[in-house]
Amino acid sequence: MTVARHGLNDLAELGAQGGGSSPALPRAGGAHPAPATLGMATVRAWLSCREAVLGLGLAWLMIGMLLMPAGVSYNPGRLYQFTLAALLYLPALWFTLRERARLWRQLWPLPAFRVFLLLLGWAALSLAWAQLRHPGDEFGRLCTVLLFVLGWHAWAGGAPRRAARLLAVVAWGMALCALAYSIVFLAQGHDEDDRIVGEGVVATANYAAAAMGAACVWLAQFPRRRWFARAAKWAAMAALLLFVGLTQSRGVWLALAACALLAPLWWPGRTARVVAALILLAMLAAMLWPLPVLLERGASYRPEIFRQALHLIAAHPWLGLGQGTPFVIEAGGQQLTHSHNVLTQTAIELGLPGLALLLPLWVLTAWSGWRHRAEPLGRVVLALWVYASVALQFDMPQLLDSPRPGWLLIWLPFALALGLEARDRARRAAPARVD
Repeated sequence: MTVARHGLNDLAELGAQGGGSSPALPRAGGAHPAPATLGMATVRAWLSCREAVLGLGLAWLMIGMLLMPAGVSYNPGRLYQFTLAALLYLPALWFTLRERARLWRQLWPLPAFRVFLLLLGWAALSLAWAQLRHPGDEFGRLCTVLLFVLGWHAWAGGAPRRAARLLAVVAWGMALCALAYSIVFLAQGHDEDDRIVGEGVVATANYAAAAMGAACVWLAQFPRRRWFARAAKWAAMAALLLFVGLTQSRGVWLALAACALLAPLWWPGRTARVVAALILLAMLAAMLWPLPVLLERGASYRPEIFRQALHLIAAHPWLGLGQGTPFVIEAGGQQLTHSHNVLTQTAIELGLPGLALLLPLWVLTAWSGWRHRAEPLGRVVLALWVYASVALQFDMPQLLDSPRPGWLLIWLPFALALGLEARDRARRAAPARVD
């Protein structure tokens, strides 16, 4: 409730900032406010309402994918997409265009944003040779990725505390979902080989584990001073980790272990070192005395999938198949529709130029997180970057697709990094404007 109350206060603050508030004029005792003052207050309230809707849309994108029904192949359902259009995409578009595209002009000087636009532009151009029945659908997906990134900047580009509070509230909401799913799963008395899944988009074990693990990663980066806030944080993390454990998703387990091992690099302190040491001991024990859950599924045909992906890349190295073009990889008697690796998937669809754009974008995201590692949001960027760099080597390779857990691993840290860089640039430019 404390975080929710702070979040409501942040909405009011954001409305005042977004509306371009001016200093209040002194009034004589008993005098009515001037019409200009009333007009400015009305504008601020109008903007605050729209910014509140945008914040709700950002939160709903992350929580809604755990709850809303999905379509074919676990694609987001129409109802989920419709609510996102009303709560997120349209408000983000409005804020992008207002004040002569001020938001766009804030982001344009950033190198990472320009690389991002080049990547989107190359993906859009690849639709010219993609073998698709409805290329307009793929173009729409590219637009939603862009609006998600712009929406984050409109909501909290210059206010890291507001972004941190929204992420904390979302993580607690996801923890409640994880706890509910876990209780139902355990109450049904499944066998040891059964794996828990969610609903809708996360109705597969790996996707569900990736989403819950990402929430655990970013929640761990926020310090809590009061004991009840720390207790709530650890309880939420425990619920998320319980769910991840029940998924038996080894790729996500490895990604979480990598975050814990590297955490002392960006969070100096005894707690981080102790956790890293315990994880290292657990990994050594698992290597010496491996559990059946780690061995019984083998490598899950990942080497065979990787070899066939390389053949597809070699067949179309420069242009790729085109954004969203369907293909099939056969491994272990199964027909797979993606390469289970974000790098090979990008090269298959967008060719080597697409891969050459993705890599610097990802490096710039890491560099921004490292530069801001003293701040909670910088640690979130860096921790999610490590987590995604491992998890995306095994599954969720869709880079420019509809809202999926992969968005929390790729576009969320990227959007947060853009906000940090834009804030720094605004601070450097402020003295120049004063002079």
